Amino acid sequence: MGELGRPAYLRLADALRAEILSGGREPGSRMPSIADLCRDHGLSEQPVRQALRVLAAEGLTEGRPGSGTYVRHRPAPARIARGRYRAAGSPFAAESRARGVEPSWTHESQKTYATTALAVRLGIAEGDPVMQSQYVFLADDEPAQLSTSWEPLAVTEGSIVVLPELGPLAGCGVVERMAHIGVTVTRVTEEVTARPVLEIEAGPLGIPLGSTVLAIERTHWAGELAVETADIVLSADRFRLAYEIEIPPGCGSIVQGSAGSPGGV
Repeated sequence: MGELGRPAYLRLADALRAEILSGGREPGSRMPSIADLCRDHGLSEQPVRQALRVLAAEGLTEGRPGSGTYVRHRPAPARIARGRYRAAGSPFAAESRARGVEPSWTHESQKTYATTALAVRLGIAEGDPVMQSQYVFLADDEPAQLSTSWEPLAVTEGSIVVLPELGPLAGCGVVERMAHIGVTVTRVTEEVTARPVLEIEAGPLGIPLGSTVLAIERTHWAGELAVETADIVLSADRFRLAYEIEIPPGCGSIVQGSAGSPGGV
């Protein structure tokens, strides 16, 4: 243990991170070899490798097989305004065009059956049929996000919107498609977590293993009926999620006897 009890690998990670973030090591430049880092910092190989894994997990470096470790190019995160569900059409398309980039996507849909976890999210029975659609979303032809969505076939089967990306309402988004079959979406819920990228996600997203992603669990509701749920994944160092929360009229009025009561966070 070193300064303030911090392990040697964390102290080395701190030093290398500071060099990268200060511009001392430019994007695309090669990091020193493990042997050089061992010699320069008086450490054995194990803490040096641990320090490099920390930097890779933070998205600051990337390994290139047979070549070494390099400082990653890290563009300024793009701000994505979540909540563009009121307008007709695809929310991704609206968000992308608002940022000045052209959206596109590839897709594949197939009938499958609800797992236990999916049944809970949709409020249906395990094994009930659902339409699963998998997407790779692009912005100016660059990978932006992945999404897998599920819609209960009890809601859409036999209608012209059963396949989200085929038919006259292809690509119109959940709200508009559901409205066409008489289902009014009244709200959308989202839960956001951060986690390491999965191996099957890294390639399509164009990011290295060890990177952090933002995972959004989104559900469209018609009253208390879940009509669609989706898992959305995007790179944490490329995008920043921005939420706008509307305050209903009258919420700012002072209720007699409530003055001085603590506010919620």
